[in-house]
Amino acid sequence: MSWNNTEYSTANGQPVTLFEFVRGGSQYFRYTNADRDIIHDGITWAADAISHSGLSQNTGGSLEISVPSSNAVAGLYRGVPPSDGVAVRVAQFHYTDDARELKIIWLGTITEIKRQENELIKIISASVASTFSRNGLRLTWGRSCPHALYDHNCRVNQSAFAATGIRITSTDGAGITVNLPAGVKNGYFSGGYIEFTVDEITERRGARVHSGNYISLLGGSAGLEAGAEITLYPGCDKTTAMCDARFNNLLNFGGVPHLPGISPYQIIKLF
Repeated sequence: MSWNNTEYSTANGQPVTLFEFVRGGSQYFRYTNADRDIIHDGITWAADAISHSGLSQNTGGSLEISVPSSNAVAGLYRGVPPSDGVAVRVAQFHYTDDARELKIIWLGTITEIKRQENELIKIISASVASTFSRNGLRLTWGRSCPHALYDHNCRVNQSAFAATGIRITSTDGAGITVNLPAGVKNGYFSGGYIEFTVDEITERRGARVHSGNYISLLGGSAGLEAGAEITLYPGCDKTTAMCDARFNNLLNFGGVPHLPGISPYQIIKLF
């Protein structure tokens, strides 16, 4: 029986919804709203008290997914959220359909987590289509560099500046103490970031201030522990001096250091 025959029948339809969350392109969380675990195409979808707000033309490009507070996906956002986005896919099929024809009804990413009640979490997902209608960013004129360090505009090869094999010796909630090699100047990693692995997923966290062997982190040291191995990347203060001296990248500097202090749109009265 085809999808349409089952979908539009008065009694034969038995819809089942499948929810898939993908973190880092390799860690999968799969759930179903059925009353039992579902196996589809050899993949097991765990039964859970999960539901969504429904789809309509005025949803505004977002979908609310309700899960228990014990749900593993909700647990990812307790404390510091994942540094990379978590993709969301919602699909449906009819349990009575022998062909088990699957229909994708939603593709998006998690943008927000809300605790509605003690036992209920709302996962807010933005659709992939909604991102296509966003206004594009435009570079503005300024003395400092507008590029993000190591991005396609900056063009600095981050692997050439990576400090690998660094071990954490202690944490204090706000930052970490590490065994930096001798000769590293204070502030070298300020504005940079660290990389570490959790459940075989690479996570990143911004470095606020580097002083001696101590580095304070954006989001604190949650999820990090003494003995863990990390990779450190230096930061940049967006000036021509640092761009040239530290990275030898002045040709790709995006700022205008000699920009006049008077705006051409400013009205100046001469008399």
